[in-house]
Formats: sequence, C-alpha cells, structure tokens
Amino acid sequence: MALTEQDRIDINDLINLHGHLTDAGELDQAGELFTPDVTYDLDDFGLGSLHGTAAMREAALALGDANPVGHHVTNIVITRIDDRSARVQSKGIGIKADGTAGSVVYDDIVTRQPDGWKIRYRKVTARRAALGEQEAGPREVLERWRQAAISQSAHDMGGVYAVDAVHEFPFTRPGVPSRLEGRDEIVNWTAAVWKTNTFKYERYRTLAIYDTNDPDTIIVEQEALGTSTSTGEFALPNIVVLTVRNGHIAHLRDYVNILAAAAAMGRDM
Repeated sequence: MALTEQDRIDINDLINLHGHLTDAGELDQAGELFTPDVTYDLDDFGLGSLHGTAAMREAALALGDANPVGHHVTNIVITRIDDRSARVQSKGIGIKADGTAGSVVYDDIVTRQPDGWKIRYRKVTARRAALGEQEAGPREVLERWRQAAISQSAHDMGGVYAVDAVHEFPFTRPGVPSRLEGRDEIVNWTAAVWKTNTFKYERYRTLAIYDTNDPDTIIVEQEALGTSTSTGEFALPNIVVLTVRNGHIAHLRDYVNILAAAAAMGRDM
C-alpha cells in the first residue's frame, strides 16, 4: 500500500518539528519525535551513536552553548519501505550563536506508531566537500599539514586538525609535552614554538609511506629540511603515524628525533 497524502503530511510535520522543539529547548518532548529506543547516529562527528531519548537529552545538555541556535530543515524526500515504515532524507542547516553555519544530511527511518509517525533511526552526516567530492585522504591531509608547518600559518594548521584531535610525541624531553589534546591546544602550542624564530622548515623529504589495515591511517618516514639560526641548514628526521577522520587529522603520533630537534632549536638536552 502506498503512503497516503496524510501520511506524507504527517511525516513532513514530524521532520520539521524537530528544529522547533530543539531550538526552544523542549528536550523533554523528544518522545513526540522519536521512538523510545531510537538510535541517533553521530559517528561522522566522532561521537558514536546515542540510544534512547534520555541519552539524546543528556548529550544536548552537555553540549550547552555549542548547540546551534537555529535548526532549519529543507529538501525532504520520503520513500516508502513498507506499510509501517519509510525512509526520509533531508538537508539541515545549523546556525550557531556566533553566526557561523554548517550543513548536514539527515537520513531517517520513521515508523507508524499508535500515536503517529516517529523517528526510529537517524544518521547525521556533515557536508564538507562540494559536488559530492570525497573527503581528503591521509596523504592529502599530510601535505596540508606539511604546508601549514612550512608557512607557519596557525590558521592553516587549525584547518588541518579535527576539533577533538590528539597529537602525541612518544619521544620527548623536559619542557615538551608528550600529548596535546584538542585542536586549540595543538595549534596554540605549535604557534608558540614558531614564535621562537630559531628555525624554519623549507620543505619535507618523503623517505617512505606505508598503508595500514585502516585506510584512514598511514605511516610516514620523512625528513623536515630547513634552516636554523643556531645550526644553519638542518634535516630533522621523524616517523609520523597519521589518522584522519572526515578530511582532518584525528590522531597523530610524531616520533621525532629529539637530539636533532634540540640541535635545530639551539638547545641542549
């Protein structure tokens, strides 16, 4: 049996109502939209999947002021699955309090319940590339990371890392952290190092790149070539284990040669 005109009206209202209730902070009314056992898939944002309306409410409260102030849904397409369920695809525009905006795709499974249509499953995927282009892979991200280091651009470096990225230095020395968590901490620490003005990278030499069982992770043997006010020209060898997510660095292990790095910066171990 095809979906009736009233079914389509009700499903459209269901999808549209989400933005109104969320923006108004009416989180306790999630039962009007979702089944009690709903799965809310946020894997694309590195947040896994939420199960149940209570978990969704807690996640929204934890996000606090980082929640969009406006959810705007467009381009709703409804496809019948069977007499009691349908797939709904739609576009979402989220507006933050600072005026920035982002675009997502909602992929929903809705089911007919005794009290009306409800969302049983929702997957939210961010749109980050134009014309359906695929996200940058680890090799492309590696090159962007290198170029940001060469130009010493904090802006470009910030564009390379995911918000929740982790950058580790398994081999370190006193005064150098072994782990930086979050894009802001990584970029701020890196920019502070650049301000010492004792050295500058000019190019990278790739010795080898190895694929792994994870298509988003590569291992890189490389040398950073540059000049230092202390030593003149230098070659700084290191091994990088780089993992990307959605076109950004999610995790980077930087096995740098500590002795060579200290020499390039004119410091004693």
